[in-house]
Amino acid sequence: MLIFSYSRCHLPTLYIGMEYMRTHSFKLAEQFFMQAKTICPSDPLVYNELGVVAYQMKEYNKAVWWFEKTLAHIPSSLSEMWEPTVVNLAHAYRKLKMYHEAISCYERALTLSNRSLSTYAGLAYTYHLQDNFSAAITYYHKALWLKPDDQFCTEMLSLALVDEGRHGIDPKIEFR
Repeated sequence: MLIFSYSRCHLPTLYIGMEYMRTHSFKLAEQFFMQAKTICPSDPLVYNELGVVAYQMKEYNKAVWWFEKTLAHIPSSLSEMWEPTVVNLAHAYRKLKMYHEAISCYERALTLSNRSLSTYAGLAYTYHLQDNFSAAITYYHKALWLKPDDQFCTEMLSLALVDEGRHGIDPKIEFR
């Protein structure tokens, strides 16, 4: 495959990689992203895209590595623009069953934007996987507040309610 660089601008190779991502040609996308990284090793967006490729290829350890590198390359404090990267990092941690790290990332993402369905859904699902049904139910509700017809959250909320009923209510919860 021919990888080119007409100038020292990495954007053409980055955008070609993004187009390959759209067609699910992940290996080709990765090659273009690596070329973009060679041309411009300081662009956090390149690292983010490499993380997305790794995640899509189910290489979750590699995805965590790329997403952490993305966040390390952001020149200033995190802004709402980087919330999807923090959520993607949380998803990768969750896939690795590193639930505490995932929850920490989801909570960090909520400080950047509290209007993200995927953040609330991911947080709810992570709590659900830990059998913390009360927290899962709370966050499924918050996700559904943002998008009441979300099928995943609706179905998972129903399951969490059933699970909580089967396992009993958390004795630490006080009812008033």
